Amino acid sequence: MKKLLTFTILFLVYTTCFAQKATLALNLTRGNTYYMITNTNMTISQTINGQLQNVNSSLTAKMAFTVTAVMDTSYAMNVQYDRIGIQMALPTGTMNFESDKKDHPDVFSTIMENMTNKPFSIVMSKTGKVLSIGNTENLSKGLFEGVTQLTDEQKNQFREQLMKSFGPEAFKANIEIGTAVFPDVKVAQNDKWSVSSAVESNMQTKSTTTFTLNSITASAYMVHGESVISPGDNNDFTEMNGMPMKYTVNGISEYDLKIDRESGWIAEARINQVIKGNVEIKDNPKLPGGMIIPMTIMDDQTISDN
Repeated sequence: MKKLLTFTILFLVYTTCFAQKATLALNLTRGNTYYMITNTNMTISQTINGQLQNVNSSLTAKMAFTVTAVMDTSYAMNVQYDRIGIQMALPTGTMNFESDKKDHPDVFSTIMENMTNKPFSIVMSKTGKVLSIGNTENLSKGLFEGVTQLTDEQKNQFREQLMKSFGPEAFKANIEIGTAVFPDVKVAQNDKWSVSSAVESNMQTKSTTTFTLNSITASAYMVHGESVISPGDNNDFTEMNGMPMKYTVNGISEYDLKIDRESGWIAEARINQVIKGNVEIKDNPKLPGGMIIPMTIMDDQTISDN
């Protein structure tokens, strides 16, 4: 009888702990700096004039987020790129650009170095949504310092491409992959919640991600997520390289996240994504008659905090 009573008490304690709800949210400290290091490997396959073309690329970035103010439901932060690197494998060979490349730096590496250590400001909600971005003009200040080989037209093209990859819209989309993952209510182990988001860039998409709190450890929340990606509500033609283009794509993503229990910051993440669809180019002087290009994008991204 005593053994049965002991077992019953232990069972009740266990089930109570198991069902205990936790608040998953950012809990950052003013004055602290939090880091996000991303590594993305991407393969883009396009069929152009009946020929399959594959481009493999890798993008690395280290970003520093310093909390300048703590509000009731959000944080003000200064953010800067500490390091940027791009590697591309093309049929003509491999190109490697790094912001901290000191041995015979090329033009592109010099430009990326000029983008680092240039703080801009953001406001982020405690559920990880980027609410506003300011002072992004700092990113392009002195962008071509030390670069004499480019014409004004080439500088404008470089600036346009870099802002598409590292500017406000791209920054918001890339950051929210690892921050906009929190529920609006307390959750227990095995509970599920959904987060909707939109990407307003050349490739306009929207997604709905279903997250599950898989387990709770002494130091972290372990979360799994699965997304469905579809064309954005305002999907329309935008100009790129002087030509009107529109991406119409669908896809899926899968997330595995390790969230620090104390700060709510992403300690580790692995995100796999597959997107398929078409790029439509309107009739224009550069490409009379226009073109539709079938495309598949596969990327594998990791995030860490150190």
